[in-house]
Amino acid sequence: ILKRLYTEEEAEIAARMPIRFTDLAGIARRTKKSEDALRPILHRMADKGLVMDFEHRGKFTYILSPTVIGFFEFAFMRVRSDLPQKEIAKHMVAYAHDEPDFARAVFAGRTQVGRTLVHEDAVDPADRTRILDHERATHIVKEAKTWAVSLCYCRHVMEHEGKACSKPMEVCTTLNSAADYVIRHGLGRRISREEALDIFARTRAEGLVHIGDNVKRRPAYICHCCGCCCAMLSAINRFKMFDAVVTSPFEASFDASKCNGCGQCAKKCPVSAIRIDGNGTAKKAALDPAICLGCGVCRPACARGALSMAARTERVIVPETAWQRAVVMAIERGKFQNLLFDDFDRLDHAALRAVTRIVVGLPPVKKALL
Repeated sequence: ILKRLYTEEEAEIAARMPIRFTDLAGIARRTKKSEDALRPILHRMADKGLVMDFEHRGKFTYILSPTVIGFFEFAFMRVRSDLPQKEIAKHMVAYAHDEPDFARAVFAGRTQVGRTLVHEDAVDPADRTRILDHERATHIVKEAKTWAVSLCYCRHVMEHEGKACSKPMEVCTTLNSAADYVIRHGLGRRISREEALDIFARTRAEGLVHIGDNVKRRPAYICHCCGCCCAMLSAINRFKMFDAVVTSPFEASFDASKCNGCGQCAKKCPVSAIRIDGNGTAKKAALDPAICLGCGVCRPACARGALSMAARTERVIVPETAWQRAVVMAIERGKFQNLLFDDFDRLDHAALRAVTRIVVGLPPVKKALL
């Protein structure tokens, strides 16, 4: 995959780029290339989604795109002729969908990049006051400053493999500064707030799961996911990694006196969290709360009013910012030292990484004694 996305020159620069946001001068010092030589290369890499560039106080800062959500998605957010998309799609399906190793590495901790946003109309009106602003897709969209839409990476990849479903393709929504980046580099098209809200209404009606950027402030994206193509939901369905997506603060709940065990809700669930127990007239829907995303996709399927979305007893903790999430994820995955000391050409950074890894890995009691 990397050989098809990167040139050798781009790979050399990427290998020496800092992990955190850095201006052009900082990258020039790290790579030992002039700013004039770097500028067009970084722009080309941003066009391919390998680097993200954001304007801050009148100048651009750069950061390597993560794998998920990052250059995997950017490579397929539009049809393009500068990349062998069909070939890359084949490798991505084999790497990210068919084998568990990648999913285990990405979704290893409790904190994830994606968080389920409940379909608000699936929640009873009396309970909607429980939904906080950062948990409402409509609020997130309305409060954004910029909006863009692109092709769904997951369904586009599966289309190249001849496995795509019939769900809408042009729905991948980016917001705020991420939308500015996507628009500037031709990875998506600018849309209005009203068109963005229309997309959400359409995907709710299609039974797609809304999975958003797992932060409270300035979220960058919201995906519209199906259980058959989505890479994040694939980790749940295929590899039983039930923490791959953070849940909403709700879960499905059933009124046994009204349920006739028809199974329509189970058919709609994108992660098979609902099962039908019993036989004949004793059949009833039952939930595995460890799997349920709290998305609300199942709610419209119940014609008898037996299904509702109930508040979870344990509150879902959401990171304030993308940086806080990155720090927590790095600690959980044993990579915090790489975030702090990211120059792999320096011996002092290597030593500091080793010390930090040992300290972070100590039991809490021993940390307190330091």
